[in-house]
Amino acid sequence: MTGRMVLADLFPVEGEFLAPDEVVVTFDRGVPVAIDGETVSVAEARRMLGARGEAQGIGRGGALALTTAYRALERGAAARTLSGEVHLVLYAGRVTVARPGPTEEHDEEKREQ
Repeated sequence: MTGRMVLADLFPVEGEFLAPDEVVVTFDRGVPVAIDGETVSVAEARRMLGARGEAQGIGRGGALALTTAYRALERGAAARTLSGEVHLVLYAGRVTVARPGPTEEHDEEKREQ
């Protein structure tokens, strides 16, 4: 081999997948504000999740991951805050919710009520 990289070096063989990719999406009032603790804009979140999803064989990975995370947040958080973290797993062409969870701020609000 001449040291030149080819597509086969970057992507798994068809039918094979990379290891599961765990990602944490943080929302503030329904808006994604961080991916794995890194502050991002909505467009950056979609791009980052899109690239990671593509590596896992997920078409439209960014949009699908954000939609899945948002729906999990709606189910798990108070409707008025929509703030918290959602843990996703991107793997084998699918996006699954590993663990939806409210932020510490949300926990404090629930205790005060």
